[in-house]
Amino acid sequence: MYEKNFFKFFFGIVLILVILGQVVISFAQFDFDVPYEVSAEVLVVENNFVKARKKAVKIALRLALEKGLREMLGNDEFKKNRQEMQKILKTYNKYVKSYRFLESYDDSEELISHIKLEVNLFQEAISKTLSQRDVAVGLENLKQVVILINESSLRFDEKVKFWEAVPAIETLLTRSFIESGIPVIRRNSLRYEISKKMVVAAIGGDISAAASVGTKVGADIVIIGNATSVSAQGRGEIKGQGVRVGINVKVISSSQSEVVAAKSDFATASENEFFASEIKASQRAGEKMTKFLIPAIQRHWTPDSKKKKTSRSKVPKIENPPLLFGDL
Repeated sequence: MYEKNFFKFFFGIVLILVILGQVVISFAQFDFDVPYEVSAEVLVVENNFVKARKKAVKIALRLALEKGLREMLGNDEFKKNRQEMQKILKTYNKYVKSYRFLESYDDSEELISHIKLEVNLFQEAISKTLSQRDVAVGLENLKQVVILINESSLRFDEKVKFWEAVPAIETLLTRSFIESGIPVIRRNSLRYEISKKMVVAAIGGDISAAASVGTKVGADIVIIGNATSVSAQGRGEIKGQGVRVGINVKVISSSQSEVVAAKSDFATASENEFFASEIKASQRAGEKMTKFLIPAIQRHWTPDSKKKKTSRSKVPKIENPPLLFGDL
């Protein structure tokens, strides 16, 4: 009996780790940043290696941004707009997302401080700046989406900081959109562009705030909504640690400051643990919502559909009525 119980417990732990591993691997795919490797050497003055190291880091970060700009524009366009490029490079710190040291050493004989960094940049912020300066031809017409979902989760940790707490549904929708060829400006890219107050207002359903978020970051569409997880134990034929995830979303046009589509849906899953059940239910609900959202956005972006609009003030009929999450 002891061996059987131990085997069941061990198998359950392994199953959870496998599911968790799949989720982590999936979420890791959402980060499409390409790091830049850059090196810098600085002469040490008055034997101050600390100051030399700081200067080398600044030079390297600026070189990384220059690499990103040249890659985005091409060398010819970069040279053509050299004056604007120098203005952008002066504020390089605005576009550096993160960096880490690959190499670092000080030569006490030659009095040289050498470093090699791996740098990640805020690509969306660079694109926006280029568009505002009328440098990158065609970038201003790029159709982009922002997804902001407020999640009430059974596994939610209140201690997680606002900008780091990206809901599972939001992440799943982001992946689906990118795989379908729809560019998404991710939440962590907004923190230096938009105030937390405005983002919270948008997530809370303020259409004008959502439209402002889209306008400020260059997104034509802003998707706002709520995702709520509740226990589904003892309901119907649900067995195990059942969880039901409900979602309702609105698709906001930034330029028109109005709702162009809306939908509510839910999904249920039952595994041996609440965490595993919630992840699976979230995936199912996310897939349902994706099947609705992507065609709705593509229709909105089709010129013919805009000609058929009869009134900008009219909110479209919601396909399914809003869910009362307390009754799920």
